[in-house]
Amino acid sequence: MLALLRRLLGRKKGENNETRERQKEAGLWSHRHTSRNKSFWGKHWTTVKAPTPNSDTEQEQQMNELDKLAHQLEMVTNERNELQGILANYNNKDLNNRLNFELEMLDMEHKKVMLDLQKFPKEISEALYKCEKLAEEAVSCSILHSRLLNEWTQLKEKVRTVREENRKLRKQQISLQESNEEMKMLCGEAHEKMYELSEKEKQVG
Repeated sequence: MLALLRRLLGRKKGENNETRERQKEAGLWSHRHTSRNKSFWGKHWTTVKAPTPNSDTEQEQQMNELDKLAHQLEMVTNERNELQGILANYNNKDLNNRLNFELEMLDMEHKKVMLDLQKFPKEISEALYKCEKLAEEAVSCSILHSRLLNEWTQLKEKVRTVREENRKLRKQQISLQESNEEMKMLCGEAHEKMYELSEKEKQVG
């Protein structure tokens, strides 16, 4: 809207300048024409000379141009007055309402930011407390992990020892089984020999 107003005012100024230039040209032409007429009448008192058709046509064109410019100037003036009224109404009502609304919004945002800033110390304290608790838990977990790792190492060593003992016991079991088989065999042979000796003694007796 301001750009339109500037454009209209600029056009008005340009048209006014053009009007003044045309009026100056018309005045100069009239002055020259009057001077020529005076000189002519000074030399020829008894002779009457009518104006040429070309001069009348140019004057008529200039008058038409002046009428057009005056009409355009009147239109531009009316548009300017109308725009000034619109701007005045806008500035007095809508713009003030808009500025008040924006100020209220900014004030609300400012209050919200201030409330958030007031909450920051409490939130920071809570965060620090949680960090301390987490650090303590991390230390406890580290100690527990070390202890569990030590116990796991001991259990692993015990399992290795038990497996070694089981291996030895397995060998001993195999050896005992072999010895048992040999003992059974020897006992069988001894029983047969004793039976044979008993039969021989019966035959002799």
